[in-house]
Amino acid sequence: MATVDRLVLFSTILFCIADLLVLISISRPRWLLSVNQGETSIGLIEMCIMFSSSSSSSSSNSNDQKCFIPHHFRSVWIISFGLAIGAFILLSLTILFLVTSQYTRITIAEYGRLTGFIAMIFLCLSSVLFPIGFDSEIIGGSPFQLPSDYQIGSSYILFVSATWLTVISTLITGKICLPTFII
Repeated sequence: MATVDRLVLFSTILFCIADLLVLISISRPRWLLSVNQGETSIGLIEMCIMFSSSSSSSSSNSNDQKCFIPHHFRSVWIISFGLAIGAFILLSLTILFLVTSQYTRITIAEYGRLTGFIAMIFLCLSSVLFPIGFDSEIIGGSPFQLPSDYQIGSSYILFVSATWLTVISTLITGKICLPTFII
């Protein structure tokens, strides 16, 4: 029984890290970055532009960043954002179910396994849908292919890392929560 408790703890920690990474990645508009001096960063629903201004009375340059929600964002990115929010909620529920199952006699770990599996599907779909929007008029690429003046940002890397952690955690909870007639 101690092995199962350690596996539950390990998978819960991985789900917590994945949940945190999803939250960080959807809250920062750094999914795509302009290579040209980094003046533009694009998120799922927000875009930030860095304005460099040098005043004549001062020798230092000041950088002002203006963030806004453009009206012409791709609908596939809005769907990806919705899936990411759904995955964040499902991962939080998974953590709650797994922690509760360790301290009560109620067997709700199977619900945690199910919500973790659905969160994994949401994260995978969101990770795949985002590159479809590279053909946006803002970017000028084609689906799944960025033009040379853009690169993937840190938020998308964190999001894909969260997706992998969720896949690993789901595999671990699948091993833990198998029905008794299969074992």
